[in-house]
Amino acid sequence: MDIFQALDLNLGLIVTQIIGFLIALWILKALAWKPLLKMLEDRKSKISGDIDQAEKIRADAGKLLDDYRFKLRDIDNEARARIQEAVGEGSRIAAEIKEQAREESRQILAKSRDELARDVAKARVQLRDDVVSMAVKAAEKIISTRLNEVEQRRLLDEFLKEVDGTK
Repeated sequence: MDIFQALDLNLGLIVTQIIGFLIALWILKALAWKPLLKMLEDRKSKISGDIDQAEKIRADAGKLLDDYRFKLRDIDNEARARIQEAVGEGSRIAAEIKEQAREESRQILAKSRDELARDVAKARVQLRDDVVSMAVKAAEKIISTRLNEVEQRRLLDEFLKEVDGTK
């Protein structure tokens, strides 16, 4: 036992400490080891569940993003369709306005032609009335003055010159 004395070690103390350590280890294993392992397993399960939940949330967010992109495409297509519809409607209205303007111009032109024809007819009637009136006046002059043939021809030429002058 020289080695123990040389190192100044007490064998009884060492054995007592080893036995105390083993008893403390057995008590820790019995009382603390299972709860500690259970706590670590619970933590591992919670972390695993959180990771799974995060993956699910990520997948849901990706699906939601795809849905929004699809809806945006639908909205964009619908907006384009409405714009095309509005352009078509505008073109149709412009064509209707042009056709209406053409029809109005035709009506105005026809009305102007009718008014011109009435004015020409009126002028003809007026001219005829004037010619008849002049002829009556000439006849009155001829009858009122009993003239010879030379005088009648002179009056008739004068009347014709008057008629030509009023035209």
